[in-house]
Amino acid sequence: MSSKETLTIKNYIGLVGDKPIRFIASDVDGTLVNDAKAIPEDAIEAIRAARESGIRVAIASGRAWNEMNDVIEKLPCLRYFMCTNGAYVMDKDENRSLFHVNFDKEQALHLLRKLLTYGVYVEAYVKDKIFGMYPPSRCITPERLGACACERSGSNKKTLHGIMDNHLPNIMNNHGSSIMDNHLPETIDQQVSGALHIHLPGATYAHYALAEGNEAAKVKMSECEIEQSNFFFRPNIRPFILATRTMVCDLLAHMESLDEGPEKIQIFYGDEPMRQRILQDLRDEYQGLSHDGTGRERFYDVLLSSEGNLEFVLPHTTKGTAVEALAKHWGLSPDEVMTLGDSENDLSMLRFAGAGVAMGNSKPNIKEAARYETTDNNHQGVAKAIYSAIAYNNELNKKKSK
Repeated sequence: MSSKETLTIKNYIGLVGDKPIRFIASDVDGTLVNDAKAIPEDAIEAIRAARESGIRVAIASGRAWNEMNDVIEKLPCLRYFMCTNGAYVMDKDENRSLFHVNFDKEQALHLLRKLLTYGVYVEAYVKDKIFGMYPPSRCITPERLGACACERSGSNKKTLHGIMDNHLPNIMNNHGSSIMDNHLPETIDQQVSGALHIHLPGATYAHYALAEGNEAAKVKMSECEIEQSNFFFRPNIRPFILATRTMVCDLLAHMESLDEGPEKIQIFYGDEPMRQRILQDLRDEYQGLSHDGTGRERFYDVLLSSEGNLEFVLPHTTKGTAVEALAKHWGLSPDEVMTLGDSENDLSMLRFAGAGVAMGNSKPNIKEAARYETTDNNHQGVAKAIYSAIAYNNELNKKKSK
């Protein structure tokens, strides 16, 4: 079906029932935005039409608040944003958080310590910030290590070996020395006076930190950073990731310095064998089981929201709980709610809503959980679902007026 099909107010997805749709919550990536990471004009027009008809529309996404600029720019009419899988809910018009739930700090640090040993890209969502770190165990250089050490040496004179201790498995070579020794300056004096002033092209610590917002796209990355980003991030999301993250040289130390834990921890694992290994290793924790078979309460769930990443989230804080909270605030029942999504982190809200709508690009288990299905995110899926809600409401109004 052509993506240029002219749409009208029509019940494309076959909505049925006896209560009107008064609240629509839409996922962003894979749903509202297409594969080119753009919000189609037909979706923008449909959302405007829904609001004009009296339907509330909100965003429910795994993204952090600072990743919503593209949505806000295209849809300034939207007010409510359920970010970080429902752990951080923002009222844009009043610029305040309505709802905020985060990990226990010590539990988050426990999980971070484990994830940092796998040599994957790890990041932590903290309110409106995302702090990330490329793995030192992959594509590391003496210059990079020296730059990282510079940031720390001024305050506690921690050695390069010490900096890496938080992040690398304690693997020794046959001579009893660390596998990183070949990459380290020979002495601490060299570390401070020599390596700190030797850089790859663009490889200062300021460049490693990349910067926030759109400035990141202007920064010349080192060869190391380019290889890292090419390995972990798919081409269509790489510019977005680099523009919205604040890179730090020691993520664990940074999180230890904060007053509270993050709302979400996320990794980009690079290849499928690594994903399977991590899930297998951590299975007992996120499934709530210990190795001896006795039960224990899990403190996180693992979700796959898009290709290449895993999300570690609080087990009882989801998009579904956030959508339910807003619906109750407005006095609405589930039958008056429509939700649109395509991934595992959308399952909770698809199951909550009376009109849960799966995108055509969803996997089979997502489609099975939803009551309705629309076309994919490249072929007007969101617009057709929203126009269906408007048409369905119009039909109900006609029946009542008879």
